[in-house]
Amino acid sequence: MRGVNRTTLILLWVLLATIIGIQIRIGASVLLSCLLVFVLLTGGIDIPIAKKRMRKPGYTREAVHLLEDVYSVPLEQDFSDNKRFFETVIAINLGGFMIPFAAACAIGAMSPNLAGIEIGIVMIAVTHIVATFREGVGIVLPDPLCVLPLVLALLLSPEDVVNVAISAGVIGILIGLCTVLSTIDAEREGSARISLGGAGSFRAVYLTILLAVLASLIR
Repeated sequence: MRGVNRTTLILLWVLLATIIGIQIRIGASVLLSCLLVFVLLTGGIDIPIAKKRMRKPGYTREAVHLLEDVYSVPLEQDFSDNKRFFETVIAINLGGFMIPFAAACAIGAMSPNLAGIEIGIVMIAVTHIVATFREGVGIVLPDPLCVLPLVLALLLSPEDVVNVAISAGVIGILIGLCTVLSTIDAEREGSARISLGGAGSFRAVYLTILLAVLASLIR
């Protein structure tokens, strides 16, 4: 999976299997854990939606390898030619965007909550602010962002923490992620592909749901 190294992926599967085991043992619903299973299984699928001409950064081979190591994305082929521009593919990740967004909208519709709308607006703004564009990689979100929806849900909607944290958190993060696209200066920076909910942002979306599931076990 682009953007998630093998060790992290194994840890996510082990943690998810542990949570499911606990839920079965105590008789709790495994519906949200099943959602996480589908998210992990489809996190490597990007669906192209557009193309955009963007400047190709003049990275050295060492810099390319460093980016590959840090962000767990294969980049050497993207920088193997002498072209000055990328024909950038903008894609939506199936497991990191489409499935979580649809699930979050369904949860929000079934459990409408004013606090959820407020938290969603906050998450859009915060995501837009903290997101960064890494040349060659795409839009990157910091993992700690996943904690904010849960904290806000505990403060503003303690009676419905799990549903609010997932619906407002996921929708807010993903919409905020989309707003970052309009701020990218294609004449000054670029990447061969930008995956919304994929490399650079998958973990933040996944961990937002995972923390809410963990909160349901504690509460």
